[in-house]
Amino acid sequence: MEVKEMSNISKKWIAAFAVAGALLLTPFSAQAQQQSTLKTIIDRGKVVIGVPVDSPPFGSIDSKGEPIGFDIDLANLLAEQLGVEPELVPMTAINRIPNLLTGKVDVQVNLFGATPERARQIAFTSPYSGLIIGVYGSPDIPVTAPDDVGDYKIAVVRGTTMDTTLSPMVPEGNIVRYEDTPTTQAATLTGQADMWAAVNTDIIASNKQNPDRPLELKFIMRRAPASIGLRQGDPDWLRWLDTFVYYNRVNGNLQELHQKWLNEDIQEDLPTF
Repeated sequence: MEVKEMSNISKKWIAAFAVAGALLLTPFSAQAQQQSTLKTIIDRGKVVIGVPVDSPPFGSIDSKGEPIGFDIDLANLLAEQLGVEPELVPMTAINRIPNLLTGKVDVQVNLFGATPERARQIAFTSPYSGLIIGVYGSPDIPVTAPDDVGDYKIAVVRGTTMDTTLSPMVPEGNIVRYEDTPTTQAATLTGQADMWAAVNTDIIASNKQNPDRPLELKFIMRRAPASIGLRQGDPDWLRWLDTFVYYNRVNGNLQELHQKWLNEDIQEDLPTF
């Protein structure tokens, strides 16, 4: 009787372990059966990349209706090193995440700033570039930090990130607020203000338009690194893209793109995720 009871108990335990094992293995089996984006792209022979059209010099549309810019060159380089054809899909900042999540693109080379909120939806590579939010002025202004501002006036667009970042750093009396970027730029170039709190892409554009009135960085208020964005749960694809960023930083390709489009060296202290 005791042997029979023990036999029944053993059978129940074996059955329970079998069920538990099956439950534990199910997600791993499903994951193994799901083909990675990397393999899908290679098998297809084409990578579909979202690129910006509203963020010069990282991305804009030229006179022929074609996308041009830093991110467009980087996207084409990505396809070349992957050994597939590129299909570039122009889009604005507002639809970057939806188009990625719905599978309209395989990846976004689209000036993505990695934030905890965005990271709840998508994954990011280590940064390949970055915007610099700083205070800029003519070379003869001897300012290198907020404490050096003295009596100088700093122009800024009202209510922007530049405004909210600058406000705690210098006295209120040093800040002159304007309603839009062209007015703020004009105020700086005509001497109504001495310096301009801006993102570096605005300064690049201003220096191209006004080579006789160059503006240079006086001090950095904040950095905004740019990463490649992809869907979560795809480790092979993320690993390849991170390798792509690292490889092109080491071989100088990212430096060349920075010089071509931003007229500056790649930031040495870009973080690695």
